[in-house]
Amino acid sequence: MSLPHSVREYEGQLVCFEPWHGWGWFRLGVNEEDHFLDYAIVDAAGVFHIRVVRFFDYEGEPRGLVGRVEQAGHLFDGLWAATWTMCVGEFDLVERLCARWDIELGPTEPRIEGWPIPPDTPPAFAGHGGVLAESHAAILRWRDQRH
Repeated sequence: MSLPHSVREYEGQLVCFEPWHGWGWFRLGVNEEDHFLDYAIVDAAGVFHIRVVRFFDYEGEPRGLVGRVEQAGHLFDGLWAATWTMCVGEFDLVERLCARWDIELGPTEPRIEGWPIPPDTPPAFAGHGGVLAESHAAILRWRDQRH
């Protein structure tokens, strides 16, 4: 199990994504030489909020969500997002946060065909590291408890 079925209660709500360097950040749908995205740009933009449209299941269990970034002035504001857990365990969005969420962002609503189809129309991005919670305060509490 990854996420509890009760996570669907967040549909229509804002959740918070804090990007981490992780395995890197990339531009999608661009030439190979423009593919790599300097994490300093993502880091400077900071945390952002996603309005949850729906959750998607993988192998019968909730695994991730589709939503739209709502963070005025943010690098990703207005983009659609698909994000999912990358660790095995039982997580929620309050106290038992997953330490690694991957995310893809683009100008059109993500298609889910078993798994999200990466966007290929710029501006589109993929991030291989971050944490998602009901609020930034929940992320900060979780981070403090880990150290």
